[in-house]
This record gives sequence, C-alpha cells and structure tokens, in this order.
Amino acid sequence: MREQVEAAGRVVVAALQSGRTLLVAGNGGSAAIASHVAAEFLGKCIHDRHPLPAISLAESHSSLTAIGNDYGFDQVFLRGVQAFGRPGDVFLAMSTSGTSPNVVAALAEARSRGLATILMTGSKGAGQADLADHLLVVPSSQTPRIQEVHMLWAHAWSEAVDLVMQDAP
Repeated sequence: MREQVEAAGRVVVAALQSGRTLLVAGNGGSAAIASHVAAEFLGKCIHDRHPLPAISLAESHSSLTAIGNDYGFDQVFLRGVQAFGRPGDVFLAMSTSGTSPNVVAALAEARSRGLATILMTGSKGAGQADLADHLLVVPSSQTPRIQEVHMLWAHAWSEAVDLVMQDAP
C-alpha cells in the first residue's frame, strides 16, 4: 500500500509544482476532510510557501444545495469538476464506501476531462479500481478509522508539497 500512496502523492506534488489545481470532494466527514486538505494547500502545513490552487468542492453550502435542488445531489461534485477541472489538474475524491453516486459521477467526469484521479476509500470500495487512476483502500470498514487514515495520507502529501515548494516563488 505504501507504493500506491506514494504514487498518488507524487501526482499531487507534480501537478501543484506545474501550476495545476487540486480539486477535493467528499460527503459528511469526508467533506470536512476535503475542506481541511484544500486549506493545507492554500495556507501551509509545516513550512511557509506560496499559496497553491486547491478547491474543496464540498465547501459552499449555497452551491451544494442549489445544485442538489436544481440538478440532483448526484451532480453536486460533477458540476464543480465541470466548472473548475482542466487537463492536468488532480481530482481527489474521498468516499468510505467507494460508491457514493455524487463522487462516482465526479470521478467519471474528471477522467473524461483529463484530470488525474485519486479515490481514497475503505474496504467496501476495494473493487472500485476502474473509477480512478489511483485507488487507495484503507483496510477497514469503520468510518472513523478510514477517515483518520485519509487525513494522514493527505497530511503526508501536504508536508511533501511544503518541503518541495518552500523556496519556490
């Protein structure tokens, strides 16, 4: 699993180094993690550096409820990918089950638009390799443990970005 996490992390680091954007999404507790992850890149994790383009697609209550009401909840992240995703960007999705319809739809849209895709999930999502370029599975079915590991992975990537980019303009 270490190699898979490192490979996904290298994709995040390389994209941000080349000026690409990180889009992050998840539901419930994963939405909170998505906001936290985006904030780590906009701000800093451990070292001062230039702010980096990272967007939590779960951040705006107004957008989520408007899109959910007008188009259906399954499109709340898909429309964010359509609005902000560009080839070379990275879409990081978190779903403890790996089957959340709004996450699955956004992953498909991201791949069709040329974004690198990462899905972090739990043991229930282990069979979802076809959804993302990088499938990272926490070997647990307990939501709190899954989310804790997702945050650990995201912090490791944030720290790596901070170290690599601390001297960059």
